[in-house]
Amino acid sequence: MNRYPKSQVKVIFAMAIALVFAINAMTPGESNQLTSVPVSLSIEQDSSLNNASQLPPIDTGAAWNEVTIQSGDSLSTIFQRVGLTAAELQQIMNLGHGVAGLARIMPGQSIQFQVDEQGYLTQLKYEATPLKKLVIIKKSHRGFEAEWKLRKPEVLISYKTARITKANPSLYQAGQAAGLSDKMIMKLSYIFQWDISFALELRQGDSFTLIYEDIYIDGEKVKEGDILATQFNNLGKTYTAVLYEDGASRKDYFTPDGRSMRKTFLRDPVHFSHVSSSFNLKRFHPIHKRVMPHRGIDYAANRGTPVSASGDGKVVIARSNSTSGRYVVIKHGEQYTTKYLHLSSFAKGIRMGKSVKQGQTIGYVGATGWATAPHLHYEFLVDGSHRNPRTVKLPKAEPINPAHMSQFLQTTRPVLARLESLVGATSYAFASEAEIR
Repeated sequence: MNRYPKSQVKVIFAMAIALVFAINAMTPGESNQLTSVPVSLSIEQDSSLNNASQLPPIDTGAAWNEVTIQSGDSLSTIFQRVGLTAAELQQIMNLGHGVAGLARIMPGQSIQFQVDEQGYLTQLKYEATPLKKLVIIKKSHRGFEAEWKLRKPEVLISYKTARITKANPSLYQAGQAAGLSDKMIMKLSYIFQWDISFALELRQGDSFTLIYEDIYIDGEKVKEGDILATQFNNLGKTYTAVLYEDGASRKDYFTPDGRSMRKTFLRDPVHFSHVSSSFNLKRFHPIHKRVMPHRGIDYAANRGTPVSASGDGKVVIARSNSTSGRYVVIKHGEQYTTKYLHLSSFAKGIRMGKSVKQGQTIGYVGATGWATAPHLHYEFLVDGSHRNPRTVKLPKAEPINPAHMSQFLQTTRPVLARLESLVGATSYAFASEAEIR
């Protein structure tokens, strides 16, 4: 082993002592800070998960996280799915009426979340409709604040015209062929439902024209608005309706001379069905194989199709027997009575003594009692005597208040003039097409 001079050993020893003093000279605060950082981060991450350790953690590197709402989802399940706390959800729901829309989220919609570096919620965005968005922002010293942001759409006026043909014999088929949405076809049917029986009275050559609103946002169509004016030519008779909003912001449809399109009774209690058996006092019964009066109209429709009350009234019978199956009888004042037979079930709340409104669902099409297939048997009685629902005269509609007539005419004249010009042009086109054939 090599031996070192004593002088070198002393130098080495002195250097070692100096190094020890240098290490000890480091402050305790600096040493503690270095060792506490990972512990502190671990504690914050665990607290933000809050009993959601089985759920995937939030990607804190992303500015926004978007969740598409699934069937059966609630805001609570969505918060759990993305790892947000129940306490944060409670703070938001405590905002009250302003966030009530979050309780009505629908599948297919989306919710966006923005979180901070620790995974805590800082913003939430929910688009209830293309025109209406809820924004919730975390205020450091005041909790969360909510605000509904409304987008102003661009409204464009469109028109469509169509004709009942052999290829398109129903209102629904003709409307689809013309490019109308299902919702717009339903709106059209509701306007004329007091005057036209779409199950009984459509014929080849009937036609309709409508002027309506298309709603756009950023150049993209998001929905259809109101029908502004429409005309229906049926069995050689012309029906015209125009939308009018009074001073109380109530919208409804009227004839050009100010009579309401609404009547006391609907022509058909089942939409988009077809008549399988008409009013006939000498009908041959398909089950009993003999002539028996048929004192109503049978509407063939799929089982479960909603059946509407044809007018305001009170339910006097809602029960079942072997002949009529489940059936409802409604009294409309002292003079009129309607009956609805062979229902598969009653609507919720329909029972004897219940008041109902015109158009309210009272039951669903079925085949109970003496029935060979699903259908609604509908009867209409005046002073206790059966009348043909198709031809019975109904009470006339109430007109516009005379005090408002001048304003009504002034407001509706432009759109009615446009409708007349469209109808004239399309009538000429139909005639030309017929001449070519």
